[in-house]
Amino acid sequence: LWYELPGNNVDDSFSNDWSNVRGAREIANKQIEDKRAQGLLGSSLQAELDIYASGTIHESLYRLGEGLKFAFITSRATLHQQDSGFRIEVTPSTHAKCERCWHYRADVGSDAAHPQICGRCVSSLFGSGEVRKYA
Repeated sequence: LWYELPGNNVDDSFSNDWSNVRGAREIANKQIEDKRAQGLLGSSLQAELDIYASGTIHESLYRLGEGLKFAFITSRATLHQQDSGFRIEVTPSTHAKCERCWHYRADVGSDAAHPQICGRCVSSLFGSGEVRKYA
């Protein structure tokens, strides 16, 4: 599905949300690059993120829902609410890599007919697929 973007009447909250997402992504990318330099990661899709945020940053990231991992170009991005501050923990995924989408997922090989791909790709190729709203 394609969604129509707001016209020239974009309110400040829309701009602020994406500013918060871009700012958080910059921090995550730096930490991912640090892990790559240490030899712990090969690509951002091998990374799993735990994002701890509060206030408007948490609200902006929360709006992305399951799309958060796509906005950060990682295999997992889990948002946690905290009272104050912001931090991101980056860990290498322990899951297998899907040969189609390259995401590291626990359900790779869950379909015996397609042992090299994840459940999401099986659904996209042979089922109804997924509905993505933001990323």
